[in-house]
Parts: sequence; structure tokens; C-alpha cells
Amino acid sequence: MSREAAERGAFGSRAGLKRMRSRTGVTLVELLIATCVTAVALTGAWAWLWNAGGTAGGAAGRAQAATAAAFAVRTVADELALATSLSFPPAGMSPDRAFCLEHRHDGVAAETVLIAWDPARRVLWRKAPGMYLADHVERFAVDYFRADGGRLGAADFAAAGWPRTVARIAVSVDVAVGGRTARASRSVALAPEAA
Repeated sequence: MSREAAERGAFGSRAGLKRMRSRTGVTLVELLIATCVTAVALTGAWAWLWNAGGTAGGAAGRAQAATAAAFAVRTVADELALATSLSFPPAGMSPDRAFCLEHRHDGVAAETVLIAWDPARRVLWRKAPGMYLADHVERFAVDYFRADGGRLGAADFAAAGWPRTVARIAVSVDVAVGGRTARASRSVALAPEAA
């Protein structure tokens, strides 16, 4: 090998080793530092994604609960608007958890409609246990009011003709989905023939 080639670093000189190292890639220390930086970045991203997923799940639960509660209350209000008379709930059902009414349509036999809440199964149903209006129902409240605005209570339910004294019914439904609870309420004045 000539002296000139050795000075240029073609074979084994320091300059040649420097050029060879720069062409071979990264050192082990650089690789470890890059791995640590990546791990810290991924840990932060994972925490952010976990929180974002929890927030989205909560919003979805709240939306489902609100939709179910609103549907149930709207359906109950529609049933009350069609009522031609109010009657006693079946034996064993409390008037503050269930009500029974009658619909009359031209040319069709009268239809008796029962709306009841089953707290053990957390279901609000119409007419029969298989016809759900809403599930995940945490609370269903029915309040009855006379024409003078006075609220009927447990003592009034013992009177024989209490359904004829009702002029307005207020219902409230609480539905819980995914740890989120939504409430919907509506008050309906009964038609004069139903009151």
C-alpha cells in the first residue's frame, strides 16, 4: 500500500474507521435512547387513549339512557292521551308503580292497557310482561292529581272511586345504562271523558 493511500484512509487508518462507522448505522447507546423515548411516548399515548375511550363510553351510556327514558315517557304519554277512562291496577300492583286505562276506538272493542314497572327485573312494560317499553329502569313514578291540583296519596287510593277523581297524571322514568342515569318526565291532562 502506498503512503498516499494510507493518508487518504483507504485501509485501516483513523479516517477510514470514521468513515466506516458512519456508514454502518447506529450505536447501541443510540438505540437504547431511542427505545426509551419511544416507550415514554407510547405510555403517554396509551393513557390519553384510555381516558378518551372511557369518556366516549360514558357519553354513549348517557345517550342510550336518555333515549330509552324519553321513548318510555313519550309512549306512556301517548297512551294517556288516548285514554277514555282510568281504572284500578290489578291486585298486587301499587298505583304508584302501575296504572290501568281503557282505550275506545270507533268500530273496535275497548282495549284495556296496563303500564307497569317491575323493579326486580328493572323493566317498564305495557299490557303484558313481554312488551317492554324500556329496560334498565331504575325508577318509575306515577303521580295522580285532582282537578283542583291536589296530589292523591296512599290514603286516597283506598277510596272506592279514586280513579274518577284523577284529572292529570305525571310520570317520571329513570334509566341507567353504562353507569349513567337519565330521567324523563311528563305530565298529561286526561281527556274529560277519561277523568
